[in-house]
Amino acid sequence: MVRQKTPTLIAVAHGTQDPNGLAEIRRLINIVRTKRPELAIEMCWLDGAAPTLAAQLPTVDGPAVVVPILLSTGYHVKADIPAIVGDRPATAISPPLGPDPRISRVVYLRLTQARTEGQGDDGVVLIAAGSSDPDARAELIEVARQVERWNHFPVSIGQLTDADPFAHAGRVSQVANYLLAPGYFNDMLHLLASAEVIADPIGAHPLVADVIIDRYETTARTLR
Repeated sequence: MVRQKTPTLIAVAHGTQDPNGLAEIRRLINIVRTKRPELAIEMCWLDGAAPTLAAQLPTVDGPAVVVPILLSTGYHVKADIPAIVGDRPATAISPPLGPDPRISRVVYLRLTQARTEGQGDDGVVLIAAGSSDPDARAELIEVARQVERWNHFPVSIGQLTDADPFAHAGRVSQVANYLLAPGYFNDMLHLLASAEVIADPIGAHPLVADVIIDRYETTARTLR
């Protein structure tokens, strides 16, 4: 029996004009490479940086698993990426990275790192980039419930695509950041938020790398 080639992991992130954002995502994928050195891993983008998924995919030989380096469902996951992958043989697309308790844990850790001594756990809003897809809002609510497990106080939600991301948040003293890396949306968050504490984006963390590997492995099994 001929053994099938191990699928290439194609990590596709949103893309940004912010060099710090690009560097942070590359650091994240390098953690994945360190954890799984035997895998062929390609890094590409949907827009705003090169190579794009559309340019990278034809250069990959053999089976592949496309892993969206995105936190929630939405247009990119449901339409954009599938349209680019098309009917390429032996190619599967994994679910996005969230919601996942490991990523929610990193969100909480970033929030605690931003706090100073004496600042409590109340008045927390979880802010994401946002989507018009109702599934994305439902997923964000799930993440907020996961963050509450460690925060021990209610966590409200907001999306930066909303007219007012903080409209339903009540009194907000702390912002939990549900963005992967610096870039346009993180800049917008800092512009709009008046909270005393604004956490850093999730960034390159080993727990996030573990989620990427899990998404790859679970999806790769469907190709075998």
